[in-house]
Amino acid sequence: MVYALAYGDNSAYPVRLRSVDSCKRGVDVNKAGKSIVITGASSGIGATLTRAFAADGHHLFVCARRADRLGELYEGAKNVQFAPCDVSKEADVRSFFALARERLTSIDVLIHCAAVMGPVGQVTDIDSEAWFEALRTDLFGAFLVTKHAVPLMQPERRPRILLMSGGGAFDPMPHLSAYGVSKAGIVRLAETLAVELAPRNIAVNVFAPGFVATEIFDSVLRAGRKRGGKLYDTIVNLLDGWKETDIEVPLACARFLISDAAAKLTGKTISARFDPWDQPEFLANIEDIIASNLYATQRTSLDHLKGDKVADRLARAADRHRSSIKQAVPLSRIVKGR
Repeated sequence: MVYALAYGDNSAYPVRLRSVDSCKRGVDVNKAGKSIVITGASSGIGATLTRAFAADGHHLFVCARRADRLGELYEGAKNVQFAPCDVSKEADVRSFFALARERLTSIDVLIHCAAVMGPVGQVTDIDSEAWFEALRTDLFGAFLVTKHAVPLMQPERRPRILLMSGGGAFDPMPHLSAYGVSKAGIVRLAETLAVELAPRNIAVNVFAPGFVATEIFDSVLRAGRKRGGKLYDTIVNLLDGWKETDIEVPLACARFLISDAAAKLTGKTISARFDPWDQPEFLANIEDIIASNLYATQRTSLDHLKGDKVADRLARAADRHRSSIKQAVPLSRIVKGR
């Protein structure tokens, strides 16, 4: 079994990664042997993905700001190499990918997990520099790692870029405006890059894992109910309801998104918990999905809601998907992926 701490170093929420065979539900898993770069790999979902993909037989080169934590997690680990990197600093990012060039023949998959929550509170009360620093890590960091990873990608291998989003990308996120704005910006960045990098045969998507209990929420807990508002209560409830098996669905979705089965998919934001990525209708209609407005950022007008055949064909599949994962704790508006 693979273990990762997903909520602080002395976690009350340890994540035990079980077999995800039950989560595949008809979707082919990815072939082993890909070269994968993951940022934010010292904790949370970045650490979880690193350990799981290494166990799958992929070759990982990962980074995070905390060099000591990387060493604790991965020193001597099979298939995992690591180096410290602050993704908000271009000099760090440039140096990290210079090392990647030496250690990997190419980059098949880039997964950007590095993120901070940013200041908690109303816009009139929070520190302006802290607000901007959150954007530097979450949004500018996504830009920087993509910029420096792309030259190491080989078009004939159909490389993938997965940027992480959710939360504020789909709904307003009061009291966490920097985080919400960053996540919304990441979605549009990915959609733009999907078009821009298409001539290089690089697929770019956004992965929305849904709520995952990680130490990123520590800042909200420290801020308390007065600064966090309803968000504080929501996060406390979600943390209290978190089960170790809840990680299985986002992990299975990430495996799908880097698989050969999902090779054509690009320019979309896929929610692990709400979208029917694991149903046969999804794969059967994947080219129509790419051409449609599904799973994309847009201003919804009346015209958009008239007779979308792809949406109609996927509606029942989405219902089956949501029913099959039997989520015990309803996700709030701040973390839902639709």
